[in-house]
Amino acid sequence: MTVKLLLADDELIIRDGIRNKMDWSGMGIELVGAAENGKVALDMLKNGPVDILLTDIHMPYMDGIQLCREARKLHPNIKIVVLSGYEEFEFAQQALEFSAMKYMLKPFTSRELEQIVLQAKQEVTGHRRAESTLQLTMKRLQESFPLLREKVLTRLVEGRMNEREARQKLDSLEIALTGERFAVWVVEPETVTIPSAGAQNGVDAGELLLLMLRDEIEGFMRNRRRAVVFSGLNANIVCIVEGDDGELPHLFDLPETLKAHVFASLDMPVSIGLGGVKLGLEGIAGSYQEALEALEYRFLIGDNSVIPVDYINFEDEPDQVTISEKHIEKLTTAVRLGNKAGIRGELDAVFGAIRGSAGLPISDIKLYMKEFLAVALRQLLQSGVRLKEIYGKDFDPYSTVDHYRTMDDMQRGLRTMFAEISDFVRDKRGNKTRSVIQRAVEYIDVHYRIEDLSINRLSEELQMNTSYFSRLFKQEMGCTFTEYLTRTRIEKAKHLLRGTTMRVSEITFEVGLKDPFYFSTLFKKVTGVNPTEYREQ
Repeated sequence: MTVKLLLADDELIIRDGIRNKMDWSGMGIELVGAAENGKVALDMLKNGPVDILLTDIHMPYMDGIQLCREARKLHPNIKIVVLSGYEEFEFAQQALEFSAMKYMLKPFTSRELEQIVLQAKQEVTGHRRAESTLQLTMKRLQESFPLLREKVLTRLVEGRMNEREARQKLDSLEIALTGERFAVWVVEPETVTIPSAGAQNGVDAGELLLLMLRDEIEGFMRNRRRAVVFSGLNANIVCIVEGDDGELPHLFDLPETLKAHVFASLDMPVSIGLGGVKLGLEGIAGSYQEALEALEYRFLIGDNSVIPVDYINFEDEPDQVTISEKHIEKLTTAVRLGNKAGIRGELDAVFGAIRGSAGLPISDIKLYMKEFLAVALRQLLQSGVRLKEIYGKDFDPYSTVDHYRTMDDMQRGLRTMFAEISDFVRDKRGNKTRSVIQRAVEYIDVHYRIEDLSINRLSEELQMNTSYFSRLFKQEMGCTFTEYLTRTRIEKAKHLLRGTTMRVSEITFEVGLKDPFYFSTLFKKVTGVNPTEYREQ
């Protein structure tokens, strides 16, 4: 579908220049008109759909501001680019009311205009694709009877139906599970990224995300294997697959291909737990429980994994883990000395001992880690470490152990925690906190012009852990790094507005920002007036 653009400008030379010198067809855009004033442009907007409005501010009969308001009423998703020869940010402020995507000052080059028009086109096509996908998904949702279907399938995998009842229910709902042997897969997204659309027609956005995943799996399986796919109870997708013993190797290879397909199609990493092949419909519940158990072992194997239940080493008498007191002593010494390499090395040794223990249940692993933490933190407590001074009074290091998704996550999390404690010990021993923050403030005052100045860059400059430095900065300064940087930039801008004749756009770049429109909005948020009003006052 073609993207349609309408131009409105009362200057003939501007209209002709834009109309004739831009390669509209080459950009995939149809120029539906070039109006000489806002009234004519509004009539054109009423005649049919327009995707992009390119309009001047000052025009006879109807100015650009009023035109934009009317355009938004007629076409709520229209992309608006405002053109003006006046460097007056109050117009930019008014442009916010109708969500203009860009405020361009004349004169501008054809290349600059082409870039912003192509950006607008990209947003239009992206919105169309999203709308199309959403409409298709909603249509499928409305036309099916998912609630009854999934209720029956949930009872089936949970073992709450016998063979006869299950066959009757499945036949009545035309659910095709006619084979003799079945295996169950449980597919779980690694991250729950909810689209910003919120709820659509009463359907939660999280449900739409899982519905898209389910549809993708159904499409993948359709021409490869007889299977029934439905949404599970715990933000996952359950796949009941027909298979025979002779097909077992192929049946367990296919999920690897499915995992890669889901990531390529939806940019969604998933892990898949695979239950064993079972006889009859009543065997499905056993395979489902095995798939859930396999999925739990993602904690040991890592994210984005396919885990057959046969890979899990169930031991009647698992190995016992002994975490050497020597490792704990070396770890706490490394923390007190600020030796980050030593912290990493000792934690690697501790986790290596746990990973080397055969058949150790996940619950036991977490228990061992809590015991290890208790001993290590007790030794650090004797050195004057108070966790509440670092993390606040509600911090519980032991409960965090239960929330790590994988062993790798746990190892990284504990390494970060001990590194932060080490920073705290070092600063407290040398009474360096105020000195460090003073250096940070001096660095900001000198380098505020740097556009990409960030807390990551500053903490690296000061050789400190970023999260610990962030808390330290707020504790000492009473505001966050971002708030202090913004305040500094606004103060510098106020000085330039009072003492120089620099243009507002020049001041924007001088204080480390690149968008005059954003600068004006930020300035008014802080001071209560826009830059032009401030200069006049």
